[in-house]
Amino acid sequence: MRLSSTLAQGRYYYCCDGREMPVQDHWQLGNDDDGRRILLSQRLVGERGFGMEVGALLSDGLVSECRVCWRDEVDEVHAHYRLLAAENRAPQIGDSIEAHWSGPNGPQESNIEGRGRLLFPLMRIFMGPLLLKLQQYPGGLEVISPDIVDPSQRGKLLAPRISYRSARLMAGDSATQGAHDLGAEVTGFIYQGDEAERDAHCYVDGRGLLVGYDWPSSTGRLWQVRLRDLEWSPQLSGLV
Repeated sequence: MRLSSTLAQGRYYYCCDGREMPVQDHWQLGNDDDGRRILLSQRLVGERGFGMEVGALLSDGLVSECRVCWRDEVDEVHAHYRLLAAENRAPQIGDSIEAHWSGPNGPQESNIEGRGRLLFPLMRIFMGPLLLKLQQYPGGLEVISPDIVDPSQRGKLLAPRISYRSARLMAGDSATQGAHDLGAEVTGFIYQGDEAERDAHCYVDGRGLLVGYDWPSSTGRLWQVRLRDLEWSPQLSGLV
C-alpha cells in the first residue's frame, strides 16, 4: 500500500516511569492512486530498527484490510487480513475476516467468522477508531489481531488471535484532568484490552486520534504514550 498524497502524520512517544523509551512509532494518513483512504504505521525499537509495519484501508471507522510485516533478528514475517464484505456493500462489523500469513512451514490461511468482531492491527494510531467502535457496544466485542505475544513461537507469529475488549467513558476527576492536559475536545476511556493492558486510560480527540494512553504494567511500572509532531491537513475532518 502506497500513498499518493499525505493528509496527516504524527509520532507517538513512549515513556516508562517518566523515562523516554527508544521506540520509533510514526504514522501517515492519505490517499492512494485510486482515492482510497490509507493509513501507514511503523513501530521500530532499538538501534537495529526491529519491529512492525502496517498498511491499512479504512472504511467508516473500520479497518477493512491490512498488510503487516514483522521484522526481527530471525527473519521477516508477513500477513494480510481483510473483511469479506458482500458485493456492492461497504465493510461492516460482522463480516468474516480472511487471514493469510507466512508461517515457518509455508503460507497459512484462515477464515474467521462470527458476529461482532473487529479487525485491529495493534498499532497505536488504530486505537482511536477501535475505542469509538467499542463505545457503541457496552458489552464489548471480540477483536482479531495479528499475534505478537511471543515472537519466538514462529508458528503463531502474525497468525489470527482473538481477544475480548471493551471501553467505557471515564468519569470523575481523572477524566477531567487527563482531557484538559491533552487538548480540546478530548474524551477519556477506560479500556479493557489483553492481559498486558488491563484498565488502561485512553484519550481520544474530536478527530478520532488517540492522543494519550496510560497503562500500569504487571510489574507496577507506568507506561505512557503521547501523540506529538502532528501535522494535519485542513482538508481532513477526522480519522474516522
